[in-house]
Amino acid sequence: GYLPDGDTAAEGASSPESQDNKEVGFKEGLKSRVFWHLTIAETIRIMIAMAVITHVMPYLSSVGMSRADAAFVATAVPLLSIIGRLGFGWLGDIFDKRYVLAGIYSLTGAGLLLFAYIQMSGLIIPFLIIFPLSWGAQVMRGSMVREYFGRASFGRLTGIMAGIIAGGSIIGPFLAGWTYDTLGSYQPIWSIFAGISVISVVLMLTMKPRPCHPISGSISP
Repeated sequence: GYLPDGDTAAEGASSPESQDNKEVGFKEGLKSRVFWHLTIAETIRIMIAMAVITHVMPYLSSVGMSRADAAFVATAVPLLSIIGRLGFGWLGDIFDKRYVLAGIYSLTGAGLLLFAYIQMSGLIIPFLIIFPLSWGAQVMRGSMVREYFGRASFGRLTGIMAGIIAGGSIIGPFLAGWTYDTLGSYQPIWSIFAGISVISVVLMLTMKPRPCHPISGSISP
């Protein structure tokens, strides 16, 4: 119930900050395209990220990288993701989060293509710059839910979203392992995942902009 500094109750009632505190109901949120665009896009990103994280050591060994170098890459990816957590959170406060997320998903696909051919000279450094950034960008998810739907249903909507996304974290490693066991190579699944990441980019670019007044009825199902 606090107002921005210097506002009186009358001013706060008509201010954009006050209007932005109006909420979207849980059922309406579940029916909105915005919710499903974000959920599907994040499921794809997590599916890819967890496949890479789970199989990074066996994959790098399969392309002839030493265990020491593979261990370095496996350690560097989560550590460097911290930069993405901080940097993209900051960018999301300045620019339209839809476009920031579209850029993140583009980095996911580009990083995966580099990962697919990481045995080639010089690709390991670009991979370690690009891919960890996109993995660390999960901080954007909660702020997107808050901006579009408010706080009243925040816990329930993020809970449903997290449950669906968790399915992606299971499917991704399974598909990568199955591909290697069946075809003897990880390259096909990395190429497929890189192509699928384009879907996430399209979903963000076609998502409706955040309404000025996120109240019931402002987001079309």
